[in-house]
Amino acid sequence: MELQGKVAVITGAARGLGLAMAKNLANKGATIVINDLDKGLVQEAVSSLRQEGFETFGFSANVAIKNEVISMMDKIVETCGKIDILVNNAGGELRTPKRLEEIEEQDWDLVLNVNLKGTFLCSQAAVSKMKHQGGKIINISSIGGRTASIVTGVAYAAAKGGIVAFTRRLAKEVGPYNINVNAVAPGLVISGERLQETWNKMSEEEQNSVLDDIPLRRLGQIEEIARAVGFLASNESNYMTGAVLDVNGGRFMG
Repeated sequence: MELQGKVAVITGAARGLGLAMAKNLANKGATIVINDLDKGLVQEAVSSLRQEGFETFGFSANVAIKNEVISMMDKIVETCGKIDILVNNAGGELRTPKRLEEIEEQDWDLVLNVNLKGTFLCSQAAVSKMKHQGGKIINISSIGGRTASIVTGVAYAAAKGGIVAFTRRLAKEVGPYNINVNAVAPGLVISGERLQETWNKMSEEEQNSVLDDIPLRRLGQIEEIARAVGFLASNESNYMTGAVLDVNGGRFMG
């Protein structure tokens, strides 16, 4: 229960990888705040965690809209008293095309806005709440932002690569306030229907090619990514900031 008394906000956490992160932090004793766009899914996730005995709250907000983010962070502090941990998980390819010639401007804007702008807006709002007490910000990048990936497109790569640079620069800026800013860059993990669909559409040859590039010869599990987030949220990572944890079975070694 090392996070007992801490308030952890996880964006995009109503299902999949985000929900796994929420459960990991809840098991460590944190009060959990789940954010997602779909109010119904947020309510379901909150109910599920509460049934397991975890103190959980939920807020629906679009992380790419500044007024919604500020309002959400204000309500979280009103409800929970503070924000100790922010996990910027909301993002993904959002069912946009991968091939350059197929990507429309609105596709590019959507991916960059949710992934990169959302990380910026949520961090900006959270830092204003953390400055007097310190805190942890954990940004979710991707192997697609670290090296070329056959399963992701250029918009996603640009967004997740931007998150790595954003993490390092923000860590330098807010370090004097005892705020740690780190990132996790997962490899290919089947974290929901979208990625399962992407994996299923790949030929056996393509799937084997992906697995052959991974020294551990398997895909990751969402719980393995969640444990990395849990480590960065804990006191065990107190002297780490501006770092990227590459959790990818060895496919990328940075």
